[in-house]
Amino acid sequence: MAYIDRDTDSVRSGRTTKQHLGRRLMISKILSFIILVPIAIVLIVFCVANRQAVPVSLDPIGTLPQLAFSAPLFILLLGAVILGVVLGGIGTWLTQSHYRRKSWKRKYEVERLRREASENEAKLRHLQEERAKASGTSTSLVTSRAA
Repeated sequence: MAYIDRDTDSVRSGRTTKQHLGRRLMISKILSFIILVPIAIVLIVFCVANRQAVPVSLDPIGTLPQLAFSAPLFILLLGAVILGVVLGGIGTWLTQSHYRRKSWKRKYEVERLRREASENEAKLRHLQEERAKASGTSTSLVTSRAA
């Protein structure tokens, strides 16, 4: 049986979606490996090449020697990158709170509507059963009177 995969617009035959997802996961892992290994190698070379300590002063004027220290350059740069990633993640998380709140509200609204729909279906079934019983007794009365 052939079907069209809307993600890739290709015709596939005989493969289940589980196999398709497994293949996508494998390709994703291979691409991650191909991208991350060279980045890791460059990062290691950078760290080895920049082991020397550099003075860092937190005093813009330079009058307080208590606010100065020495640290290897690669630690300072990696620390700055890590701090930037963490602060960027926090900023993104805070700016997306509106969408998370809206999603939470919609989730509970959908649950409430499903619950109401199932309650209404139960009421409808009950009313239909009552009508069936009522129409069943009225027809039996009509048939007994006719006899």
